Amino acid sequence: MKFAAMKFFRRSKKSASESRSSSKKSPQAYDDIERDKYRLYNPRHDQHYNYAAERGRIFAPWLELPTPILERVFAFVCPHSCDKSYETCEQSAVEDACMLCDLRDLAHAGQVCKRWRRSAINLMYHSIRIDSVHYCEREIDLSERRRRKSRFDRNGVPEDPASARLHLLCRTLRDDPTRLGKLVQYFKTPYMLRESSAPILARTIAVLPNLKYVDLPEGLFMDDPVHHTLKLEVQARCPGLRKMTYLAGSERSLEALSRGNVWPGLEVLELGRINMDPAIFRRVLASMQHLRALKASDCRMLDDDIFRNNDVLPAFPPLEELVLTDVPRVTADGLVAYLSRDDAKHSLKVLSLSNTGVHPKALHDVLANAPRLVTLSITEQVDSPFPSHGVPIPPLSNWALETLRYEITASPATSTYASTTAGYYNYLASSLFAGGLPRLAAIYVRDQSFPDLLIGLPPPMPGFAGSPQRPSSAGSTGMFNAGGGSLSPSSTGGYNNPTPRFSSNNPFASAFNGPRGPGMLSLNQTLEIFTKGDDDLDWGSTRMDPFDALGGSGGRGRGRHGRTASSASGRPLSSYGLSNIGAGWQAGGGARMSIIQGDGHGGFLSVPGENMGGHGRKSSASSFGQARDEWPRPSSSQGPKKGDRDLWR
Repeated sequence: MKFAAMKFFRRSKKSASESRSSSKKSPQAYDDIERDKYRLYNPRHDQHYNYAAERGRIFAPWLELPTPILERVFAFVCPHSCDKSYETCEQSAVEDACMLCDLRDLAHAGQVCKRWRRSAINLMYHSIRIDSVHYCEREIDLSERRRRKSRFDRNGVPEDPASARLHLLCRTLRDDPTRLGKLVQYFKTPYMLRESSAPILARTIAVLPNLKYVDLPEGLFMDDPVHHTLKLEVQARCPGLRKMTYLAGSERSLEALSRGNVWPGLEVLELGRINMDPAIFRRVLASMQHLRALKASDCRMLDDDIFRNNDVLPAFPPLEELVLTDVPRVTADGLVAYLSRDDAKHSLKVLSLSNTGVHPKALHDVLANAPRLVTLSITEQVDSPFPSHGVPIPPLSNWALETLRYEITASPATSTYASTTAGYYNYLASSLFAGGLPRLAAIYVRDQSFPDLLIGLPPPMPGFAGSPQRPSSAGSTGMFNAGGGSLSPSSTGGYNNPTPRFSSNNPFASAFNGPRGPGMLSLNQTLEIFTKGDDDLDWGSTRMDPFDALGGSGGRGRGRHGRTASSASGRPLSSYGLSNIGAGWQAGGGARMSIIQGDGHGGFLSVPGENMGGHGRKSSASSFGQARDEWPRPSSSQGPKKGDRDLWR
C-alpha cells in the first residue's frame, strides 16, 4: 500500500511536469502554425522569407564559400604558406611583411568555424616556415618578456624562440602524423637552427612522407659523418625530394644517383666544387629523368666537351634553367653545340653566366640559338676594350628575351681612367636601337650613365666647343629672328645647313656637322633600366619610353598620332633657352634653361608645345591684338603676386 501511494504521487508529479512543458511549447507551435497559414495565403512573402533568421540561426554567405575560393582568400592573409620555391629560408623571405604575424592571423581565421578550420589547416601545413623573430614592432615587447624570467630576475638569459617553435612543431606532427604529417610539402628553417638542431630535425622529418623540399645542414651536403644519420633518415622517409645539393667531398653520393633508387624525382641539382670523371657525371645526369635545372659553381671538370654530342656517352639532358658560376672552361662554342639540338634549344628558358669563358662579344651566337630564352644574365670582369676593328659583330637578337642582366665591370688590374667598359655598353645600346630584342622589358647594367645612351638627343656640347648664346626672350625675339615664329630652321644657321666655323683639324668639327653614334635613334619598346655603380648598395631604376616615329629625333616634331615627342616619351623635352631650335644641343644652339616640374601625381607638367614661337617662347594674342609673352622675364619683388606666377619659372 505504501509503494502504491508513492507511485501515485510520482505519476502525478510527472503529469504536472509534462503539462508545464506542453504549455511552454504550445505558444511556439501556435506561432509556427499561424506563420504557415500566412505563407499559404500570401505566396509573395516567400521572396523575402528568411528561414535562418526566423529560426534563430545566423546566415552568412562567406561561411558557405567553396574550399578552393576559401583557400585562395587565406593565401592573401598568409602569403608564405603558398611558397613553392626551392630556395632556403633566408632567400625566400617575403619582403615588407612579418611571416609570424601572418601565420597568427591565419590560425585565428581557422577558429571561426569547422569549415574554415579545415581550409586553414591545409594551408598552414602545406609550407611550414620557422622564423627566429617577428619582423615588426611586436618583437620589441616580446623580446623584453623573454628576458624577464621572474619578478626578481629581470635580466635572465632569453630562450631561443626558433628552437622552441621547432620542438612544438615536432610534438604536434608526431602526435598526428596521418592527418598533419602528410600535408607538409615544404619545410624551411633558419641557418643557425638547422645547424644546431639536427636530432630534432630528423625526428620531425621522419613523419613527413610527402616532403618535396627541406632546409638541411650544410655538412650533410659534404657527407660529413656527423650528419650521416640525418641523411639516412631523409633518404628513407622522404623519397620525393625535388632539390638536392652536393658540395666538395660528396662525389660518391652524387654517383649513387645513377642507380635510380635514391630520390628519383629530383628536379633541381646544385653542385659546388665537385671534381669527378666527366663520363660518370654525364651518366648521372642521364639517369635523372625529371631534371629541369642545374646550378654549377666552381666546377673545374665542366668544359665544352660536356655539352657536345658523344656516340659513347649519353647526351646532356635538356634543361629549362642553367646557371654556371666560376666555370672558365665553358665557352660560347660549347653552349652553341648544346643548343644545336632541337630538344635543348626549345627547353632552355633561363641562362646565367658568371665569370665563365663566354665573352660578351660572342653572346649573339648564344642568343641566336636559344629561341625560347626568357631570362639571360651575364656577369664578367673585362680587362680589354670591346673589339671595334676587324669583322663587324652582329647585334644581340632574340624574340623571346624579356629580362637581361648585362653586368660588365672593369677588372681591378685595369686603370680607372681607361674606360674599358664603354665599348661594351655602346654595343648593347646599338643592339637595343636595332630592334632585335622586341620583348625585352627589364635590363640590369653596372653603368650609371647607360640611360643617357638611350635618350633621343645627342649629349650637350661642352662650353668651350662653341660660342654660347644667351637664351632669347620676348624683347629680343625680333633682334635674333626677324623672320617670324616658324619652327623651321633658317637657311643660314639651321640644322640642315650649319655654318662651318671650325677648321678641318678641329676635334669638335665632326660633332658640329651632325649627330654622332646612336644618339638620334629611338627605342622601339618601353624599358625598365636598373643601374648600379661600384659604390652603390641598391639598384636605381629608370623608365625609358619609345619616341614617336617622326618626333623622336630629339626635336619638337609630331608623331603619327598627333602627339609631341615629349608627351610620347614620358620625358618632357623643353626648348626654352634654345635660340635655334634646329641646332638642338649642338654648338650654337644655346643651353636649355628650363626644368622638369612634377605634377604631384607621379608624372610631369606638360611642356607647352602649341603655338610655339621661333625661340621656344609661347605667345598669345591679347584682347587688343598685341602679342603677349606668357613666359615673361623674372621681375623684381614688386612684381605680380606669387599665385599668378607661372609654375615653370
